[in-house]
Amino acid sequence: MLHWAFGLMWLIFAACGWLGWQLLRQNGRMLLRLDELEKRLDELEFGEPEAEALQNRDGERENQNHATSATTNGETDRANRFSNRSLARSKLKRDGLKPGEPAPDFQLPCLDGTERSLQDFRGRRVLLVFSDPHCGPCSTLAPRLEQFHRENGEEGGCGSLSPGGRNEGEGDHSLPPQVVMISRGDPKENRAKVKEHRLTFIVLLQQRWEISRRYAIFATPVAYLIDESGVLQHDVAVGVDAILNLLQAASNTVVGEKVVSGL
Repeated sequence: MLHWAFGLMWLIFAACGWLGWQLLRQNGRMLLRLDELEKRLDELEFGEPEAEALQNRDGERENQNHATSATTNGETDRANRFSNRSLARSKLKRDGLKPGEPAPDFQLPCLDGTERSLQDFRGRRVLLVFSDPHCGPCSTLAPRLEQFHRENGEEGGCGSLSPGGRNEGEGDHSLPPQVVMISRGDPKENRAKVKEHRLTFIVLLQQRWEISRRYAIFATPVAYLIDESGVLQHDVAVGVDAILNLLQAASNTVVGEKVVSGL
């Protein structure tokens, strides 16, 4: 009878151990799947990962495979996975590029179906503004940018550039900066915003955040001032007031003995 009781007790212990091991194993698999799902959502939101991000992801997968095989140390492995993932994410800059860095090039569609790249504006300073049709401050900023654009006698739309992609007065620092907006989201919504505010400056479309990612900031409205040779002149301006101040500072160059004002 005693032997039978000991046998039953060991059987219960073995069953509990097996169930515990299965739970740890399943928990590890679920964590890995959640990790992969979150990474995929990040890629869909911010665009395809750069080469460095791909290398980070490969390294994470290798670490995760080792962690999965050591299921008896489930809590330690989980902490290591999240720690590794946080370190990889920290390499994604979100505070903007610095003055003196070359402005990353891009090629994006206009609302009229044509395409423009940053190279098209070489020889002219550019105020590059990132916007969103659902952004309230962006709606406040847009009419002010349009006012500046019209006061300086600029032609409107993507077709305003001269052949070869360069404006007249190429390389003339005395000219006011060309306003170029990169918006995101649905073309129909952006066309409605352009019509609402009667915008005539150039509006380009990114799908999600793919160009914002190159400029290391995921927010709207933000703006960079780019010089004639394609180099960033100032820190990123964040918010309506900062962008207008940046535009005012850039516009206080005398153009035909006239100082641009009224912003």
